[in-house]
Amino acid sequence: MSTPDGVVAQLRGELLGRGLTAGLPAAFLAGATRFGSPPEGERAALADAVAGLAARLEAGTVSVDDELLLVRALYFAGHHDVLAASGVRSPAYDVRGGFRENIATPPGPRLPARPVVAGRRWRLLGRDIGFPVGVPACVLTGGEEWVRYLAGNGFNVLSYKTVRSRAHEPNAQPNWVYAARETTSLPPGAAGEVTADPWDWVPPGSPAVSTVNSFGVPSLPPEEWTADLARALAVLAEDQLMLVSVMGDDYDSPTPQLDALVADFARTALLAQEAGAPVIELNLSCPNSLSRTSSGVKPPLCLDPEATLAVVAGVRRALDDRTGLVAKLSWLDEPALAALVPRLAPLVDGIAGINTLQSRVRRSDGQSTFPGRDLAGLSGIAVRDSALDFTRRLVALRDAGSARFDVLAMGGVTDAASFSALYDLGADAVQTASGAFSDPFLAGACAAGLGGTLPRAVPA
Repeated sequence: MSTPDGVVAQLRGELLGRGLTAGLPAAFLAGATRFGSPPEGERAALADAVAGLAARLEAGTVSVDDELLLVRALYFAGHHDVLAASGVRSPAYDVRGGFRENIATPPGPRLPARPVVAGRRWRLLGRDIGFPVGVPACVLTGGEEWVRYLAGNGFNVLSYKTVRSRAHEPNAQPNWVYAARETTSLPPGAAGEVTADPWDWVPPGSPAVSTVNSFGVPSLPPEEWTADLARALAVLAEDQLMLVSVMGDDYDSPTPQLDALVADFARTALLAQEAGAPVIELNLSCPNSLSRTSSGVKPPLCLDPEATLAVVAGVRRALDDRTGLVAKLSWLDEPALAALVPRLAPLVDGIAGINTLQSRVRRSDGQSTFPGRDLAGLSGIAVRDSALDFTRRLVALRDAGSARFDVLAMGGVTDAASFSALYDLGADAVQTASGAFSDPFLAGACAAGLGGTLPRAVPA
């Protein structure tokens, strides 16, 4: 048996000091099976593995080989504070908890100092920023504390989670699940059947991570999110940038009302601008907002080019000229993107993409992973080729057109190599959601590995 390394020894000491080892197996099983239980054989194997781990913790015979199981056990048992205090790479979001619970306190580990690249900046949306990696609008950017957390870990381009003109509750739990079987990229635009169990797990930091989510588009009421947004903007360093994602709605009128939709987008954008947002991002790409159709969810708005252009033009007219405007799109096929971008480009300062791919998601026993919602958003390595394909075509359309806009690329960014793959296509910044969830230290790794050589830099 090898001697425990510093990480395992530190975690063991903390668990023994708190008297948590004896209850670890039961706490782990309660968390891992909160939204569904594995088949009996798999459940028994998990229970035996964590019971054996607890026994080795008590006896002092744990080894470096136990680290991955120990992190998994502590994560599902809800001992995020133990992991974070030890600086162990562990997921940034508690999938057992609800939207509101997670907003209050990010459970992930923090770096002791923000990673920076000395002497270099990169241009984005008219500003000089640090290393151009960030997190798109998602539950990881849902409030001041998350912005503080991500910015401190080196994510410099943050899109504040989509906000709305009235409060919206999240979809019922579960909301975020590992898609552990999706370890390679699907073909561009593919969104087939995905198997994902609520108890699935991928080791933190694995570049082969995929996830599925079904949050809908929850939003705090405007009086709460505008105050929080103002506080969140104040925590950023001068070389960091935050966009604010907004979404409008016609609020389930009997028939679609485009005028009402445009007006609500503009209303929400103005609220964000008044709270201090330097850049508004229009969420035209969400694949899992609820509807009354048989599928239970709406398609992304950007699939309707006329509605997309009406929204973008209406918001541009409403905003101050000094406020930047970015349109976020989902993956579009070649004819659709080629038809939309030349008409969209004169209205915006940037185009972002892609969002998750709308996919049909089931558990391994055939039941819905997200009860009542067969369709959910797939992200991580499974959508990498879709992101590369989209970004390549988007940059080519920009370069061939007369209107200059910046490109914010995302999709399948789980390590420094996948960051480079999108940036090298001509993106001005690269964002990551599943990668940042699985590895909160990803921005630091990208900056350390690429910061000295990443092209298109300007002197700080």
